[in-house]
Amino acid sequence: MKRSQPFSLFLALIVYSVSASCAQSQQQVADTLYTNGKIYTVSEDLPWVEAVAIKDGKFIAIGKTDRVKVMAGDATEVIDLGGKFAMPGLNDAHVHMQNAYKPELLEDEILFLPSDEDSIEELQKIIKKFAENNPDSEHLFIQNLRYSLFPNNSPTKVFIDSVVSDRPVYIISEPMHEALFNTKALEAEGITKDTPDPPKGMITRDPETGEPTGWMKESACRPAWAREPKLSEEDEMLGLKGIAAYLNSVGITSVIQTHATEPIVAAAKKLDEQGDLTIRMGISWTWNDPQEPRSLEEQLKVIEERGKYASDMIYVDFVKISVDGNPGSTAFMLEPYVISKHRGDPTYTDDELFETIEKADRMGLGVTAHSIGDAGTRQFVNAIKKVKTKHGELNGRHVVSHGITIDPVEISQLKDLDISVEFSPVVWYPNSLTEANRPELGDERVNRICPMASVVKSGGRIAIASDGPIAWHEPLVTLETAVTRKAPGGTSEALNAAEAIDVKTAIKAMTLDSAYLIKQEDKVGSIEVGKRADMIILDKNILEIPATEIGTTKVLTTLLDGKVVFDRNKDPKGEEAIEASTGVNFDLTGSHDHRGCHL
Repeated sequence: MKRSQPFSLFLALIVYSVSASCAQSQQQVADTLYTNGKIYTVSEDLPWVEAVAIKDGKFIAIGKTDRVKVMAGDATEVIDLGGKFAMPGLNDAHVHMQNAYKPELLEDEILFLPSDEDSIEELQKIIKKFAENNPDSEHLFIQNLRYSLFPNNSPTKVFIDSVVSDRPVYIISEPMHEALFNTKALEAEGITKDTPDPPKGMITRDPETGEPTGWMKESACRPAWAREPKLSEEDEMLGLKGIAAYLNSVGITSVIQTHATEPIVAAAKKLDEQGDLTIRMGISWTWNDPQEPRSLEEQLKVIEERGKYASDMIYVDFVKISVDGNPGSTAFMLEPYVISKHRGDPTYTDDELFETIEKADRMGLGVTAHSIGDAGTRQFVNAIKKVKTKHGELNGRHVVSHGITIDPVEISQLKDLDISVEFSPVVWYPNSLTEANRPELGDERVNRICPMASVVKSGGRIAIASDGPIAWHEPLVTLETAVTRKAPGGTSEALNAAEAIDVKTAIKAMTLDSAYLIKQEDKVGSIEVGKRADMIILDKNILEIPATEIGTTKVLTTLLDGKVVFDRNKDPKGEEAIEASTGVNFDLTGSHDHRGCHL
């Protein structure tokens, strides 16, 4: 018998109702809902939503408020954003967290020179007072010397000898690729005019006498690093907990810890096991770094055993190398420097670099290469290409770190080789450091500093970082400088405005693309169903305000795994959370005009 159309319709409605009922009964109930917001997801499929539902630390629904609200149960906390702007938590793709908290926790043993002091005489007074306060110390260890204050960017032992001559003094430069020894330190290390330069290092010498000036570069610094006071395990955990709290307060939910050594990773693991680690960490292990006092064999043993530190919060399959040094000095350039006429110093021969990258890549490790000069980057890119040609594929996610001057030839190859570039724009856009290096680099190369737009246009991937604490700025200040190529607040002319990127590209570089560097793009970096609920709420919509105001935007709330790890309503400055979690009153003062952070 033929059934009528209305009956068929009736049957279909019954089936639909039953199905809907079953779906409702299987519906997950959220722990937390955030509704009525302007939420930028960084996802191309659904870039804007009004609401998110979170359960067990993950996003389980995103979309319109009325549709997401169906995930609410009796115990669900519902937060009305009231139109506020939200986005994924930020990733700082290049930090040295230890160097932020060591000066505070080792203040009696390490002198951390102020970044904003421009007087050589005042620095000498500070050093003299430190020596007087530590009469029983066999040697003095000091950090953060700004070599740009000295003629030809080359301080000499006289700078220290005139105030401390009775014992060895070792001063690490601000970029940490050089060190200054006084006469007693040279004597203690047995360094004379007859001492040859170590491999991958340089002992600067008086051009007339051949005597060491005390200014040591790259691996010649190793004796100084060996004298560095060490933190206890307890203090390592305390410091990491404090700096993590600070980073949470400025919207950072994950970092890449570069030149990582075992103590900070072990501290992170213990905090993670205790449930006290509030920041995701990509670990970029030290690999045969010229500054590292340990042997390569000792470093490799730690790297080979890295799996014991891995967790949902700690990602360990990465290493950091240095292919050259600093701009205007040891950075390896295609063309000679303007004044000195040399091209800088590569850390590796071509064969050594290929063998290093091949070994790391076959171990499943991504290699991040400190590369300032365009010749250093060319050497690195060519080595990656050779590894891929030999093996047919690459196992690691490889990264050019800094990318200060990259030649167009290398830019055109980045996409095919899947090489990302990590930039620290706030370090370089118009400031005293840029100007200090202009005489040696010349106007043309200074104008090419950080070619972010060129890399993006070529299809390459970029990440944005602070290089903290060398430039420990709030990440939104860093993001602003990437968009404007001006000093923070727009207080200077743009440094080659053609290389500026738009705000959405900059956000992606500090979220999803930074997550890609550490193989976590499927877990974090965007607001999507199934990903970890890392999210920040801001007091301004940074996609709507003038670019020069982005750096003044404040983080109101930071979520990690759906849990609030910073709430500005409870802690207006972000300092109370840090002190509460550590018992230490960290000094968070800093300046947008000077590099460094006095933590």
